[in-house]
Amino acid sequence: MTTTPQGPADDQPEPAAEQPAEQPPSPGADAGTPPPQYAQPPYAQQYAQPPQYAQPPQYGQPQYYAQPVAPRPGTEKNWMGIASLVLSLSGLIFGITAIAGIVFGHLGLSAAKRGEADNRGVALGGLITGYVLVGLGIIATIILLVFFGAIFGTVIGECAGDNPADWCTSDAIAA
Repeated sequence: MTTTPQGPADDQPEPAAEQPAEQPPSPGADAGTPPPQYAQPPYAQQYAQPPQYAQPPQYGQPQYYAQPVAPRPGTEKNWMGIASLVLSLSGLIFGITAIAGIVFGHLGLSAAKRGEADNRGVALGGLITGYVLVGLGIIATIILLVFFGAIFGTVIGECAGDNPADWCTSDAIAA
């Protein structure tokens, strides 16, 4: 028996010429998984679902409303300052309401001093406006009395006298 010398290449079987060479597996992939497919994902995965909105309550469910809120402390008498300003400004048209604006202005200032109101500036504005309008009204009344007194004084002086028959006759006016 003769033996032929064998080398390291002789231990491996000869590869077949028709078989393609195997690709080494990619890192992190199992050897038993098929290669990835390059198909489009299904329609549902491609676009996000529209947001779901809350359903309106059914008819039988009770409705909950906000509880009434008490006024803030220190605002119970804010209406006095507001009334003062409104009445004083309406005194521009009606005249006499400016006096009520002055009264409510003083009441609003005293309420602000006691801490029952927090709109001291509004009450002060109504008070000042009321005083200015009453002062202008007094000045206008004095001017009107002087003006009409001067006009009627000359007429009354001409038509005056001891004898009523001589009052305002054409002879008395001509003289």
